[in-house]
Amino acid sequence: MVSQEDKSLPDLQWLCRSILQEAFTEFRNTKVDACFYPYIGLTHTIRRKGSMWMVRISDHCRNAPRLVLEAIVMILASKVLRRRPRQKYLQAYELFRNDPSIAAAVRERRLQKGRKHLAGEAGKHHSLREIYQELNDGYFNNQIEIRRIGWGLRKSRGRLGHYDPVHHTITLSPVLDEPAVPRFVVRYIVYHEMLHAVFEGTTSGGTRRHHHSEFHRAERAYPDFASAKKFLSEYNGIPRQYA
Repeated sequence: MVSQEDKSLPDLQWLCRSILQEAFTEFRNTKVDACFYPYIGLTHTIRRKGSMWMVRISDHCRNAPRLVLEAIVMILASKVLRRRPRQKYLQAYELFRNDPSIAAAVRERRLQKGRKHLAGEAGKHHSLREIYQELNDGYFNNQIEIRRIGWGLRKSRGRLGHYDPVHHTITLSPVLDEPAVPRFVVRYIVYHEMLHAVFEGTTSGGTRRHHHSEFHRAERAYPDFASAKKFLSEYNGIPRQYA
């Protein structure tokens, strides 16, 4: 892994420029700069800087097949242009992302460099440690081992909760630490994230999925499932995205 941006990659730059300018008129007559970048995970970005487009591809993809690199570039461009990428590109990237060797490399780097920054377990209105212990005792026979649980540093509405399988942590958005948010709703989000610890590494139909049918069945076993979902769909415009 390199320690900074690798600018000596003419092959990658040529590839990105060729793909973008051939597939999209919006990228013609513009300069395209590209590099592999040592992101912790499989992060890829495209942004405009003046008259130039800057493409950064995770250096986990340094030895990826051409089709995978093409897929990444096409997916990035489709997102910035608000278009739907072709299915063949989504499938090619999904296969690469789920490759055991790639997943292991990402996990190892996250373990070495990733740090979870949490504000603490006890919020102003809800104690996550207390809720976690109640749920672990009541629904999981005290078999869920979470190293840390706490409130995040930013009030995200796009992601209300997150389970990190590498560091075994659960983070909740502090947007939920409000007196208007009932305790049973916060309990539901924690319960949802604890289910990820239960189903970590499971697959559905041979493909690793974040929320599969068995996950959803277990999620609906939460007594206040319907009430919590209803509250979240109506409370201050929070979208139904929890992990």
